[in-house]
Amino acid sequence: MKSNRFLAVATVIAATLAAAPVSAQDPAAGQKLFEARCHICHYAVPGKDYIGPSLSGIFGRRIGGEPGYHYSKAQLAADVVFDEAMLDRWITSPRDVVPGTRMTYEGVKTPQNRANIIAYLKTLR
Repeated sequence: MKSNRFLAVATVIAATLAAAPVSAQDPAAGQKLFEARCHICHYAVPGKDYIGPSLSGIFGRRIGGEPGYHYSKAQLAADVVFDEAMLDRWITSPRDVVPGTRMTYEGVKTPQNRANIIAYLKTLR
């Protein structure tokens, strides 16, 4: 009996934590995270590609939409437009969104960190 109650309580706590809203987005914290985790492959400068495409102007852009960048066939075939929800999914696990992508990044697992990175990406034009 006790183990069933413990399991029930643990399940309720886990569900509550999983459903907890992300705090307000912080673009400054997102910039620091971008510089530490994303800048390895991406620039935030318009038209300046590196290992990955420039992320300037990423909002509203279709995957495969950075002129001059050589995308994988899977990315070019994907019907993905980057809005906040899609960026959250992409930053979590790019290979789950587009199997066959060349982006080998393991993803950002912390929701608040993703929210902050997205807030920073919104500032890039």
